[in-house]
Amino acid sequence: AVWTEEELDTYLQFLFKHRSEMGDGSNFKKKTFSAAAEHMEQSGRASGGEKDWEACRSKWQKVKKTYEVIGDIKAHTGWTWSNETGASITALNSDSWANFLKKHPLAKPFRNTGWPHLDIMEEIMPYRAKGSLV
Repeated sequence: AVWTEEELDTYLQFLFKHRSEMGDGSNFKKKTFSAAAEHMEQSGRASGGEKDWEACRSKWQKVKKTYEVIGDIKAHTGWTWSNETGASITALNSDSWANFLKKHPLAKPFRNTGWPHLDIMEEIMPYRAKGSLV
């Protein structure tokens, strides 16, 4: 399924309202994804195929990965995250960004571009620090 930014926003608003249904691993059950799919169809499809429960589950997995990589960017010392300018990478810190991308290739779009869905994702799924010293 192809998702527009408006459809993704509608989907995340739905999941925000149902965040209490989130289980272990920050995942929702099939029942929630099925309800989300129905909600998306009722909201009107802007593009692409039907957003069935599997498409909704797959989109959630992708959104979670994006959210996690942004959390990694925000946790990195030396960069300043902004929802408008992303990691705000300049010539002074481009080498550290290049090294970071080797381990986090999903971060590439956020070099100097933010993510409009960060605020709602922080409400749905607060970022949890990772690592052996956490």
